[in-house]
Amino acid sequence: MRKIKSKSFVLIIPILIFSGISFYIFNLISTVSKFDPSKNRTSSQPKYSYVILSSDNKVLSKLSRKFEIDNNQDKIPYFLKHSFISSEDKRFYKHKGIDFKSISRAFLQNIRSGSVKEGGSTITQQVSRLLFLNNDLSFQRKIKEIFISLILEFKYEKNQILKLYLNNIYLGSGAYGVNEASQVYFGKLIEELTLSEIALIAGLAPAPSIYSPYQNMELAIQNRNKVLESMYLDGYISLANKNKAIKEKINLNYQKADSFLDDKLLINFILKETDKHIENKNNYKFLRIQSSINKDWQETAQKIARYVGPSEIEFALLSIESNTGLIRTMVTSKNPSFNEYNRVTSSIRPLGSTFKIITYAAALKEGIKLSDKFEDLPRCWESYCPKNFSEEYRGKVSLIESFKSSSNIIPISITKKIGLKNIINLANEFGLGYKQEFEEFPSLAIGSYGDNLLNITNAYSAINNSGEIQIPSILEKIESYDNQSIWENKFVSKKILDLKVNRKINKLLEKSVKEGTSNAAFIKGKKIYGKTGTSDGNKDLWFIGSIDNLTTGIWIGYDNNKESELSSGNAAYLWREFIVEIFQIPIKK
Repeated sequence: MRKIKSKSFVLIIPILIFSGISFYIFNLISTVSKFDPSKNRTSSQPKYSYVILSSDNKVLSKLSRKFEIDNNQDKIPYFLKHSFISSEDKRFYKHKGIDFKSISRAFLQNIRSGSVKEGGSTITQQVSRLLFLNNDLSFQRKIKEIFISLILEFKYEKNQILKLYLNNIYLGSGAYGVNEASQVYFGKLIEELTLSEIALIAGLAPAPSIYSPYQNMELAIQNRNKVLESMYLDGYISLANKNKAIKEKINLNYQKADSFLDDKLLINFILKETDKHIENKNNYKFLRIQSSINKDWQETAQKIARYVGPSEIEFALLSIESNTGLIRTMVTSKNPSFNEYNRVTSSIRPLGSTFKIITYAAALKEGIKLSDKFEDLPRCWESYCPKNFSEEYRGKVSLIESFKSSSNIIPISITKKIGLKNIINLANEFGLGYKQEFEEFPSLAIGSYGDNLLNITNAYSAINNSGEIQIPSILEKIESYDNQSIWENKFVSKKILDLKVNRKINKLLEKSVKEGTSNAAFIKGKKIYGKTGTSDGNKDLWFIGSIDNLTTGIWIGYDNNKESELSSGNAAYLWREFIVEIFQIPIKK
């Protein structure tokens, strides 16, 4: 009886081992089978190659799209394909995912040298790591890698595997895929790369940080030359091509005079707006996107933003051309290349006194005159007892005097006279109150409710445009590769205020800058219409101002809503600095 049990136990062990291995392999097959290459794309990665231009046709950004895995018509450029095959996996088209010859050769080479000089992984194995595994040096990971590589070779054609590799390989400096590497290192589309540039990118594959041309140009060129030599010996390029590529000077992206904007959020916003306009149109492979951004102004604003202190405080700036609604400048952060949050469109913050212009505009629409007197004294409305920010009270003052001193008492008095509903309706017409819906509380009149910098700046832009509001846009037109028009801005507008009321509002704004709380924005000899705004504890500091046909809004504050020691006067002063520089206004020191 004991012998029978022992035999049964002996039989069970291999059955369990076999079952475990079978389950392990089945699980790998299931994981790889469910993989959808068409969805292997980051959310910010467009399906098209693009060139984004400024309003004066300077290049802001350009990026090739990822290769389409399931589209045989989407060809990998010849030199690009063979640079990686020649340097990374010479027998790519001959093996079935695992190249035992290469593994043996690498093993012997490493023994001779006494260190790891050569890897034996195929391109398919590298795809296995890139998509399904990690770079842990373990026996278990290597076994998984081999199994996945065999499955990939069974499921996909060679060129599909190569596309997966070229789309995902990390090539340093934040570039995932050759399309991003082409942009990062050379500011080019893949099709624009020279043989020399392609070889340099391929040479980054073994160790991007070591061979990065930004870190060590000499090493990068050495590796480029190795790739070129390998391509020549493998018969992919001629001797003349090799020698010409070796002699070619490397011009990195940062060396270009027409350098791109270092602002991922701005570029992503432009692409997002582009997608809205081409959503129901053809599946374009390339787009030439004409943005409304003035590149020189943008760079000036970014430069000013970097010097705003303290270091943790954030900054946003937006300029809108008032008669078209075109966005000429958009700074989303002090460090937009690292920061992932768009403070122009996504940050909903209390508007403070910048909202008061809506309250006063509603009063003027209802027939209240600039000369009408209101009592600026401490008082309560039921349990609500507002105070003036300065804690100064002026007794009976005219509407224009109360706006100039930014009274908090008078706007509440106005609401009691004309009704909050009238103020809310007018605010909605100006495009406010949709991000954070307005409710009928008295504090609304002095800016307790929130909105974003885009909407409040566009509201002031409408006042600067004789009471006519435009739909703000960062795009002028979109064209296809062969310059065929796909979309063009039609400049849709709507009249909100009549000229008589609008002139009175501008008088209020001009007084605020010339004689009132917005005086830090004053420029001698220039007509400026603007208003500062501050939320409780100086958490949000605003200035929105117009000069000529341009309206610019500035917000300063902490992302964590911390109180600030700055004032809205700082926002007005930075507005002035920006305007003086972009319009080149001479200022006597």
